[in-house]
Amino acid sequence: MMASQIVQPARIRSQTNTRPLPVYQVRPRVTKPNRINELSLTQLRSEIRSNRVSFPAQVPTFSKHDRPDLQRKTVQLYFLMGWSCCRIAKRHGILRQRIQQILSTWKRRAIETGYIQEIPPC
Repeated sequence: MMASQIVQPARIRSQTNTRPLPVYQVRPRVTKPNRINELSLTQLRSEIRSNRVSFPAQVPTFSKHDRPDLQRKTVQLYFLMGWSCCRIAKRHGILRQRIQQILSTWKRRAIETGYIQEIPPC
């Protein structure tokens, strides 16, 4: 939902009255760009662990992506437990790049669906 802002009235002459009538134009408020999308995985983990970004209590899995069985485990180990991608890859017997791909895809989808949000300062 976009907030609006009222700006100075423009004057329009009425056909029956010679006095101008005020007409208020509505201009959309400029919103701040989503900073979370620009964060790397390491930076996002740091923000989550320092409680500057919200993280869901129940980690969702997105079934349309490859290996939904690994998503929950990988996300929990990386973001909550602080494991490295190399350590997770060794545990599951897959490449480090594949773990990074799973995490990046999960991050993008979680931000799009609203599971991860920036917590505003007090």
